[in-house]
Parts: sequence; C-alpha cells; structure tokens
Amino acid sequence: MITYIAGLLTVAFLPGLGYVLGAVLLLPLTYYSRLRFWTLTYLLGVLVAVVYGSWQLQHRLPLSLDRTDVVLSGVVVSLPEVTERRTRFILQVDTVQSDQPALQRLRRIRVSDYRSFTGVAAAPVHAGDYVQVTVRLRSPHFLQNPYAFDLERHFLSSGWDASATLRAVHQHTEGVWIYRLRDDLRSHIQARFHEQQVASWLLPAVTLGDRTSMTDAHWRVLQRTGTAHLLVVSGLHIAVISGAGILLGRLFNAALLCLRIETTRLRFFPLLLAFLLATAYAWLAGFNLPVQRAWIMVSIFLLGEWQLLRWSGWTRWRFALCLVVTLQPLAVLQPGAWMSFAAVATLLLMTDVYRGVRHTAWLGLVRAQWMIFVGLLPVMAWVFQQLSLSAPFINLLAIPVFSVFVMALPILLPLVLLDLFWMTQLVEKFLEFFWLGLVYGSEWQWGYRPLAKPNIWIVLFTLPLVLTLLLPLPLRWKLLGILCFLPLLSPRQQTLPEGNFRALIFDAGQGLAVWVETRDVSLMYDTGPGYPGGGSAWKYAMAPWFTAQNRRSLTHLVVSHRDLDHAGGMDDLFDQLRVSQLFSGSEDLQQQGFDSCHESQSWVYNQVSFRFLTQPPAADASENERSCVLEVRGSQCSLLLPGDAGHPTEYDLVRSGRLQPITWLVAGHHGSASSSSDVFVEQLQPQAVIYTAGFGNRYGHPADVVSERFRQRQIDEYNTATSGAVWLESTGKGCHLSTQRQRKRRYWTSG
Repeated sequence: MITYIAGLLTVAFLPGLGYVLGAVLLLPLTYYSRLRFWTLTYLLGVLVAVVYGSWQLQHRLPLSLDRTDVVLSGVVVSLPEVTERRTRFILQVDTVQSDQPALQRLRRIRVSDYRSFTGVAAAPVHAGDYVQVTVRLRSPHFLQNPYAFDLERHFLSSGWDASATLRAVHQHTEGVWIYRLRDDLRSHIQARFHEQQVASWLLPAVTLGDRTSMTDAHWRVLQRTGTAHLLVVSGLHIAVISGAGILLGRLFNAALLCLRIETTRLRFFPLLLAFLLATAYAWLAGFNLPVQRAWIMVSIFLLGEWQLLRWSGWTRWRFALCLVVTLQPLAVLQPGAWMSFAAVATLLLMTDVYRGVRHTAWLGLVRAQWMIFVGLLPVMAWVFQQLSLSAPFINLLAIPVFSVFVMALPILLPLVLLDLFWMTQLVEKFLEFFWLGLVYGSEWQWGYRPLAKPNIWIVLFTLPLVLTLLLPLPLRWKLLGILCFLPLLSPRQQTLPEGNFRALIFDAGQGLAVWVETRDVSLMYDTGPGYPGGGSAWKYAMAPWFTAQNRRSLTHLVVSHRDLDHAGGMDDLFDQLRVSQLFSGSEDLQQQGFDSCHESQSWVYNQVSFRFLTQPPAADASENERSCVLEVRGSQCSLLLPGDAGHPTEYDLVRSGRLQPITWLVAGHHGSASSSSDVFVEQLQPQAVIYTAGFGNRYGHPADVVSERFRQRQIDEYNTATSGAVWLESTGKGCHLSTQRQRKRRYWTSG
C-alpha cells in the first residue's frame, strides 16, 4: 500500500504528466523477486494517477478559449450560494451550441450570476432547475500565492471544467426533483428560524453541508476550539448516522424476536439500515469530496460485517484508504483526507493497545480525546498553523452531546419541518446553548496558540515520536517525545543579513499588494483590490501567507492612494495585523490618521534604505498622481514601487534628479499606457519589470506599447497574471527573482 500511494504522490508533485515516462526506468527492478511486488505496485499507483489526471485535463477548458461566449443548457446540481453580490451554482452541462470539440467536452462548470447585484430583474435559480443560458466561459486559471488555497487543483479534483459568468437566460424550468429536494429543504429550514437565530445557519450546515451563511467569526470560533469537524459534515456525522441505523436495526430485530419471529437474515437488517441512512445523509449533504471519503470508509467497515469477513480494523482501514485514493488520486494532497484517516488510525491503535483493559465509558472517551489530540498535533501544526490546548477538553463534552443530536436528526428534522412549535423551539435552544458554549471556550486566553507553518521534514520527523506519547511506555520515553515536539511548536525563522531584503509581490488579480522585509522590520505597500459588492482579495490571496508565517504585525503600511484596487483590502488587513505607522498619498486617508508620503521621508533599517520620492502634488492632481512612490535600496539590489503614478509624476521625478538605476520595477498602473514613460524607464534602467494585472483583464494591461518599450531595452518581463506571486530576494550572492508558478508547478497548474 505504501508504494502504491508513493506512486500517486509522485505524479501529484510532477510539473507535467509527460515526466512519468521516466518511470519506465524502474522496470528492470522487476527482475529481482524481492523488489518485484514493490515496483509493480508503485508503477500501478503512477498509472492510476496519470490516467486520472489525463482524463480530467482532457475536459478542462483550454486557455485559448478563455472569455468565450457560448449558449449551453444543463441542470443545476448544487445548492446555489446566494450572497448580496452574486449567486453561484454548479451546472451539469447537457448540450453546447458550438462545434468546438473542447466546448463539447465540458461536463460541469461553476456559474456566477451577478444580475441581481447589477439591478437586472432575474428569477431565482434553484437546485434541480433546467436552464438554457448564454455564459462567458473562463478557463480555470486562478490566483497563485504562497500557502493560499489551490483553486485550480480544487476545480480539477471536483470535476469542474470551467468557471463562467451568466450573461442571459433563454429557458428556465423546474428539472430534476432529487436535486430540488435539497433546495426545498434548505428553504423550509430557513423559513422556520429567524435569520438571527443560530439554527438558521447551523442546521443547514449540519444537515445539507450548506456553509454559505457561516461568517468569518463563526469559523474563528470553530478554529480556536478545534470543533470544525462537528459543524462541517464529515466522517463523524456519517459514522454517527450509520451507528444510529445499527441501533435502530437491532431494536427492530429485538422486537421481532419478542414476537418469536426468527430468521438468520435478520442480522443483515441493521447493516442495511445503517448503509441506507449513511447514504441518504451523504446525499443530503451534497456528496462532495470529504463526504464521499467518509461514506466510502463507513461502507467498507459495514461490508466486512455484512460478509462476516475476518478483517481486522486495520485491514478495513487500509482497504478504505486504497479505495479512496484510487477513486480520488489527488486526495493524497488533501489535509482533510489524511486527518480523517489519521483520526481513525489513532482510535484503532488505542483499541489494540488497551485491549482487555477495563475502564469506564468516560475514561475511554478521555483517552480517545487525548490520543487524537496528540496523534493529530503534527498535522494540525502543519495544516492549520495552530495549537488548540482547549480542544481536547471542549471535544470531550461536545462530541457526545452533538453526536446524540446528529443521531436524533432523522426524527427531529421531520418534526421541525412539520412546524411543531415546541420542537422548533427545542432545536433552536439546544443549538443556541451549544454555540454559546463554543464561543465561551474560544475566549479562553490559554486555550489557543497560533504557530508558524513548520518545515514538512520536521513534521515527518515528529510523526514516529507521536507513538512515544500514545503507547504505554515509561515516563522517560514520553518526556523525550515531548521535547522533540518543541521544534514543531517554535519553528526557526529565517533571518536576513544586514543590507539585504526580500519582497513578495502578491498575485492579487487587478490590484497591487507588496510585502517587503529586512532583518527587523516589515512593510506592506498597498493591500490588494476590493470589490464593489463588498469583500476583498486579502482574505484568500494575502492573509494565508501571513497566517502561515504567524506574522501579526507590520512596522509600516503604505497605501499609495485611495483607489479600490490598491486600498480595497485595508479593513481586512487591520483585522489581521497590527500596524505601527501609516502612510498614504490620499488626502482622504490622511484625514483618517495616515501620514503623508509626499514629504521626502526616508529611513534606514538594517542598512536597507526606504525612501519616498515624490513632492506634495498640486491641489487639482488626480488620485493616481497622488500615489506614493517608494524606493527600497539594499547593499546590492533595489526595488521601485510607483503605485498608479502616471506620466506627469514620472516627468517630475526625472527632472528632480531623485531617480537612480534600480534592479526591479513594479510597473506603474499595472502596465497601463498612462505610466512607464520612455524617459522614466530610460532613467531607471531596471533589470526586470513586474506587471500586477488580472488574468484576461478588460483593460488590456499591460499595454502593448509599454511591453514593447521594455522589450526594446531587453528588460525581463513578469506578470502576476501568468506567473503568480513574484519573490524578490536580495542576498549576499546577488539579486534573485522567482515566481510562484515556477516554485510550485504541478501538472494541473494552468499556463
């Protein structure tokens, strides 16, 4: 099994599927009988992953057809996610009115409907509806930033071949009732509870897997208390529902036995009922990838009982793991999959270690919580960058209480839908008190510790040491295990020598966000774009990096000017980071407490110079011409950040004599023709220019005339739209530039 999974992992880390041809070099190893089995299982894993990847990529919309308008029809197969800004749903494509083979191969696409936000009257979309629509297709090419969620991989593993914007609806009728049933159930639940009540968002999350009404504050509570597995449909829920099926089945059998009805086939009824309830619940929850994994695991364990197979728990565990990664080869990269199987493995280990030891039910529950906490500690530190000391204590009470509630759902939910007032009140009060308990637990100051993301090799090193804490070994061995956890809890941070700096230009779409660091200080230049309907790119483009690094403060924040594509993430930044000093060129922001950047201010930190280059602009200057122009200059390398400054500001800087040749230039105004004038570029003589433009943006950035200007001078060009985030590193060995898509290129990476 290990070599089979290793084969799957090998393909998952390849930059392209063509590289698997090198696996044929292993065929001679099959000549040796001792290596034959391991080699063949490894090659089988490689073959399965390649076939899966090739099949998925065959259906993906190619970049050459990006922004194509097409008429297609299909069925809405997901619960629509409705927000103030847009409605989003998954459309299973039936027919495509196009002769393009690539369009004919589309299976499922994610459609966003902005009509209501733009004021266009539109009928609401429901799950199961059959629609014929005109959409503008977009290839799955998304933002690429360090530690951020890989949406391109998510699209591939989910079988979504493109995203799309809905342009017009030509036909809209009720379609498949089995999908509509979930939508109707959500509507009935929301109608029974006021939107301010806890049950209005918690009950759909637990029953339907619908988390669209959950806010960042809700997720923060779950993260701090380690209870996300309770409110997100997972293996626990499927296992509890199947356990309820077995219990009900046995009670039914007991009633038949009391009536003297005996047959050997009765033993199958509890297992059948457990399987049916687990399947029904999995379907109700949307049958997404995590639910599929949980359903497969439960089904394997039930199958062993059905056939009276003499399979140990470990055999069933291995079989379930192999089946999951075969059907979903990219599950080997999904933390949720490994955490689910690791939790089950920990419980199996506890069963083996303490077999025959007499203990009460509460002692067994305490031991299980301790073993799961310790067993998953390395994984939690690496995946979520946190240590929740309160999680074992909270889960000790929360798991049995909430499990009883989940077991009762098949009875409670119909009674709620029948609008029995007392039952509705009972469910609301239970969920309200349960949530208040979690909120109280999340406020314990000692209960939560954020961590920096440790090195993967440190995590792998600590995994075997976990056994010293889980097994009944002498105390000295357990103390050794605890000491070995220290590098995991306090990973070493890389420091910079004097005179050096590093910068990260985030892939924020059509916006700008740059982080700069010396040995002792850090600075943020702009905060990325915000959106007219609310929200910003900060949460999913920049925030994951700061979380992974456990960075909670900035020395300086420079917001070049007030435009939404530069200042849109400011509120989200303040929610996550403490800032010592604020600068901006915008008069509006200066009135809110920002210092002006137009006073030729400068500082030197760790022998790295930071200097604002502009003078106070004219009273009638545009917002763009008020942009802060910041120069960062180390002992060997330099960086210039001009914001959206245009030709007038550039000409003033050239005349002032303050410009010096630089190493890296972030193109002004995302590469617009209104910036990066010929004389400005000639004065700077950069070695490389970086455009911060959105992929396929409607403005045509970077402009052809600007690109030609840099190409004529043989200046290297990079674009976050095609390269992802850009790393700039000034070291004693020189000036180095690398891109996120280079650093983390996989076979599904677009472009």
